[in-house]
Amino acid sequence: MQLHLRDFLTVPSGRGHRLPAVRVAAGIFAPLLVLILLGRTDLTMCAVFGSLTGIFGRAEVHWRRLQHQSLSGLLMVLTVVAGVFLSLSGAESWTVVGAGTLIAGLVAVAASYLRVRPAGPFTYIFAFTATSAAPFPGRLEEAALTVAGSVLLAVALGFAGRLHARRHTPRPLPPYRPPSWGRILRHSGRYAVAVAAAGSVSAGLGLGHGYWAMLAACAPIAAVDAAGGTIRAVHFILGTYGGVLVSAVLLQVSWSPVQLAVLLAVLQLCGEIYVARHYGLAMVFLTPVALLMTGFVASQPVLTVTLDRAVETTIGALVAVAVIAATTRSGSTAATASTR
Repeated sequence: MQLHLRDFLTVPSGRGHRLPAVRVAAGIFAPLLVLILLGRTDLTMCAVFGSLTGIFGRAEVHWRRLQHQSLSGLLMVLTVVAGVFLSLSGAESWTVVGAGTLIAGLVAVAASYLRVRPAGPFTYIFAFTATSAAPFPGRLEEAALTVAGSVLLAVALGFAGRLHARRHTPRPLPPYRPPSWGRILRHSGRYAVAVAAAGSVSAGLGLGHGYWAMLAACAPIAAVDAAGGTIRAVHFILGTYGGVLVSAVLLQVSWSPVQLAVLLAVLQLCGEIYVARHYGLAMVFLTPVALLMTGFVASQPVLTVTLDRAVETTIGALVAVAVIAATTRSGSTAATASTR
């Protein structure tokens, strides 16, 4: 317990993570600036989610990063288009819960089989649920083109380092060995059950932003074992609480579109620097990104949106911990052996 507390209170160095963070931040800012200049800020959410393709494969060699970011980008386009389609069709919250559960299970299978990192469907569920919940005044093809353009920019930025690396001896790719299907299906089942349960609780209670509970249910499950999942859940909850307080301050300011684009890029930069070393600290920066990105198209009451985020995050994280505990208690030995 003391070890975990000491780790939580220790701020790690960002060394070695700054360049990937800069790539992601640049991938966010550039499309946002283009949309602002075109007067199409209604498409900003699609652009932001497409740019998050840059977080995948950040520590991998260039050719494998290109492969994983291309596959992740394709999944991102499909999930954003699906979310915008539900938004345009006026889908009810229970429809979003059902579709989100299906996406969580299918994406978890694909991500586990391909060994894409960050693991799991967290980013895709975020993209799908957020776009399905937000009103969208444009056309579906416009959303598809926007997210696809952002994906292509993120992939290009991820591969750009190859221009420098080619002057050096390339490191050979390690052989690809996919996990066993038993482990893949077991782990994807955790995601699906957690997302379904968290979304059902939120929809049943009639909470305002139910997709945040579904999103929070994904985060802890990336740590397979019960202890790791609980630690991740604590980091996610406390980091989100800190991020909610930061958001409450930032939401008081009337940002211009360009200022908001710069702010989102800086917050994402800071979050990416720490996400691999201190998940709680990263959430302090990444939570405002989720709450502020809607500022391009609509303003929301600060107290309502921040309280909803805190409450629904708690619900989703606790549901995830319960699912992990229920599914690893009897299978932990098999999971450990499979991992080894």
